[in-house]
Amino acid sequence: MKFTDTGTLVNWQLDDIHIIQPLHDKAGGGSRGGVYLCIPNFEELSPPFALKHGEYRITPCETDLPHQKNLTAPDETNWGSVEVITDWQEQTEANSKTLTVSTRIRAVSETALVRPGFHPYFSISPNSFIDIADTHIEVSALPHDSLRVHHANSPAAPIKLSTADYVVTMTCDISPLSAGLALAFGIWSDKKAEYVCIEPIIGKQPGPDGLPMPLTLQQDEELVMVFTIRAERLIFAS
Repeated sequence: MKFTDTGTLVNWQLDDIHIIQPLHDKAGGGSRGGVYLCIPNFEELSPPFALKHGEYRITPCETDLPHQKNLTAPDETNWGSVEVITDWQEQTEANSKTLTVSTRIRAVSETALVRPGFHPYFSISPNSFIDIADTHIEVSALPHDSLRVHHANSPAAPIKLSTADYVVTMTCDISPLSAGLALAFGIWSDKKAEYVCIEPIIGKQPGPDGLPMPLTLQQDEELVMVFTIRAERLIFAS
């Protein structure tokens, strides 16, 4: 696995299939693709999006695993300070591959507000679709470059993406599972570039904007998340 100096996974393949859209610059600045964490992920951003990627994506770290970062609130915000340790592992089997990302967030200030997210960009093909519990989403029906929020039935509920070449399932294990914990999936697609972003967002029960509200961690309190992506190649009879 290859990472940038801020800990973004550049690419993830199953044989010759790009499961994750490779990280690339976009026209007009910025980048798309890859996989990264969003912490604190609760600051406002102008429409059409209602959330910001947070400090994690722009804070440098060693490229060796595990990644370790200390994030401190900018002067204009008051979300506190946290220590983040993230490890990435992959396992390859016949026609399948699993990516496991474990993240430990510990409050190092008296209190810290966190609403973490996980941000993978999946490559798609025409007629790709997403299943969340009883909700079936045709990627082609998603508006271009506009976030849609879908709530999971439970924090452990899986999500499934089906394409012409592969099927991927993603789960999120959260500890501790406190009362009122909520998991939502922020989904948006850039069909011109043929990818869809499916972002688990973790917090308390949703606020007025439909997104989970930030969690409050007391000093030395920890939140542990394990994101698991399993990709299986579709094998067709000749």
